[in-house]
Amino acid sequence: MTRRQYPAWVRRRRRGAADGTIMEDLAIALTAGDRAGIRAMLRFDAVLVIDSGGLMPESSAPIEGRAAASAGLVALATAETSGTTASINGVEGLVLMRDGAVVAAITAEIRSRLLSNVWVVCNPEKLKHWNRGSDG
Repeated sequence: MTRRQYPAWVRRRRRGAADGTIMEDLAIALTAGDRAGIRAMLRFDAVLVIDSGGLMPESSAPIEGRAAASAGLVALATAETSGTTASINGVEGLVLMRDGAVVAAITAEIRSRLLSNVWVVCNPEKLKHWNRGSDG
């Protein structure tokens, strides 16, 4: 019996991927606007990358550091935002919704049990498949 060998991109994606527990904690902190809670989940050298499709010009460059990354994440959620965990490209992620439509998909990498790299897609073109059948 041979062991299935997954392609390198699949192995990289799964190695270090955040688990459901930390993504659930992130959802709770984001929807509560808990900047200190989010900051506590991030490594000191955390990097936040936001793909807004040009809607947020300041998001074109990676946001580096715990304080800046937590501020960037808090800015994504409003009082009307809800979050739920979901499988995103084969890894555990977080989907932010507002008015029944997905407004962001978040995946992360962990190191030493803290979030080290966080990727956010809020580009409406890339979220179309998430919003099929919704009014948003």
